[in-house]
Amino acid sequence: MGVYAVNYPATDFPTTAQGMNDASGHLESMAANCPNTRMVLGGYSLGAAVIAYTTEDAVPGVADHVAAVALFGKPSSRFLNGNGIPAPPIVIGHLYGAKTIDLCDPGDPICSSKGNDTKAHTMYAANGMVDEAAAFTVGRL
Repeated sequence: MGVYAVNYPATDFPTTAQGMNDASGHLESMAANCPNTRMVLGGYSLGAAVIAYTTEDAVPGVADHVAAVALFGKPSSRFLNGNGIPAPPIVIGHLYGAKTIDLCDPGDPICSSKGNDTKAHTMYAANGMVDEAAAFTVGRL
């Protein structure tokens, strides 16, 4: 098993384009050079946005090599618009929908339409959602 950290400055929303380029390049390279490797994609907050956008723009055939996608605290349109971030809605590409678990703590103001507990955005490891994503991913492998 190997891990690849997407290379981009995860400092603010405009950097997602750099992350998408790096993630896409790595996915395409892995699919071409390691065709029997099953990949799992994951991201938290800004990283979840990068991965979701990457699935929207994925090269045909790459999705066949991805077993699962796990997202935590993916920014909602409410959050983006409320913070003046000009960005298209963050959606999962249609080839990835069935293999994606998109988790949002109901209190998390970054991803939830009604959340107002900023601490909730940092609690994914403690609230059981990481375990939920792990079980989902294992079931897809």
